[in-house]
Amino acid sequence: MKAKESVREAISGSLYTVASSLEGSGKLHQSLDPYLKLVEGYPESKEAPLAAQRLLTIVESLRQTGQYHLALTVLCRLEAAHQSGEQA
Repeated sequence: MKAKESVREAISGSLYTVASSLEGSGKLHQSLDPYLKLVEGYPESKEAPLAAQRLLTIVESLRQTGQYHLALTVLCRLEAAHQSGEQA
């Protein structure tokens, strides 16, 4: 059980590192997938709330540049992840 938790922690940490590196390089679109995988697949991780916050910031940036469809898609996935996390 401990090894499984350790692997999950390593994966969630790596997803956050990859996503934030992409975002920091100005590759917002590419950062969406690892951030969303983290929020959806590892909602109990310490990185999940950080990833959700970064996603909300990116959504605002998308909105400001007129990318409404992508912004709404990201928000819908965040909402679904949040709702499934509440039910668990």
